[in-house]
Amino acid sequence: MLGTIAKKLRILGFDSKYFDTISDEDLLLIAKKENRAIITKDHKFADSAEKHDITVAKITLPTEGGQLLEIAKTFGWKKYEYNADSARCPLCNGTLQQIQKQMVTDMVPTRILEGVERFWICQYCYHLYWKGTHIRNLEKMIGEINGKL
Repeated sequence: MLGTIAKKLRILGFDSKYFDTISDEDLLLIAKKENRAIITKDHKFADSAEKHDITVAKITLPTEGGQLLEIAKTFGWKKYEYNADSARCPLCNGTLQQIQKQMVTDMVPTRILEGVERFWICQYCYHLYWKGTHIRNLEKMIGEINGKL
C-alpha cells in the first residue's frame, strides 16, 4: 500500500487521491475521468493503465525516499519543495488555510503554543496543523531526494 506516500505528496502540495480498497476498473475510470496519474506497486495493473493512456509511476523500491525519487523521475520533476501555504491535508486531501494563533489556543498543547507561531486548518475536515518534527524530517528527506534528481 502507498498510503504514506499519498500523505507525503499531499503535504508537498500535490492533489492526491488514495483508496484503501477499490477495483482496478473503478480506479482506471477515475484516473481517466479526472486526468490523474496512477502510482502503484502492481506492475500488471500498471501495464493495464498504460494501455488506457494513463500515466503510471511504477514503484519498485521499498523505502519512502526511494519511492518519492521514483515518482519524481517518472514525472520529470526537477525537485520537491515544501511550502506550508500550498500543502494539502494529509488525511483528506483538503486545502489548508492559515489560521491565527489566538484562534487555536484551546486546541493545542501549551508547549506547542509556546514554540509555534503559524497554524493551518483543513477547509474540509478541520484538522489543525503546524510545522513540527514530522515536517522537518520530511524536509530533510526531500533535500536528500533533490540531491539525486
